[in-house]
Amino acid sequence: MTAADDYAALPERGRQLIDDAYRYALLTADAVRRLRWPDLAPDAARKALARAADDGWLARHPLPGQESYFVLGGRGAAALGVRRSPHPLGHQAVVEHYGILLAAAARGCDVFTEDEFRGRFPDLSQPGFSAKNFFPDAAADPPRLGLLVVDHDKLTSRLVGKVRRRVGGLLATDRPALRRLVLDGDIAVHVVTATEGKRANLAAAFAAKQQPLGVPVSVEAHPELEPLFLVKRR
Repeated sequence: MTAADDYAALPERGRQLIDDAYRYALLTADAVRRLRWPDLAPDAARKALARAADDGWLARHPLPGQESYFVLGGRGAAALGVRRSPHPLGHQAVVEHYGILLAAAARGCDVFTEDEFRGRFPDLSQPGFSAKNFFPDAAADPPRLGLLVVDHDKLTSRLVGKVRRRVGGLLATDRPALRRLVLDGDIAVHVVTATEGKRANLAAAFAAKQQPLGVPVSVEAHPELEPLFLVKRR
């Protein structure tokens, strides 16, 4: 039997963990429990991830100040037909992917993979355009496209500049549908940071720049990221 055959024979929860490790690049027990199975006991989520790692579907690595994180293992990558290293992620990659996972778990809503985004929104896709970290923002009225941007413990002014460049890239595209998305207010940016203090600082900075940016920007704090910020400062 191939790895794909073994994958197909797994229980639904086991397949979901492998799929999510591909979608989010890393998983933690608490975040995946909140995202997928909020009624599941925390210990049951930890055991499910541990079993998947023991069987080679996932690979386990330490997360500073917290539980382990899990990435796609060799067996999982073979089953999905993708190339992914089972080795630990670099620090900046952990911050990026963990921030996206936490934001998705808080909403109970998946981000699109790049292939999903391009397949669902061909008019919004073009070579060289990043299709990462978009999600269907159903909480907005009316619903719109959301874009997650993770703070890597940067100066507030640098993060504002990063968002401005991302929005500017949308407006500078050759695709009219992308420009219209911004001009019609059908996209919103959601910045992910670690602490309430940084959230307040960023929110004030973006409020002052809201008109020049041209899109609504919100900021949310996920304290699980704070140990990663502290590691970077040492």
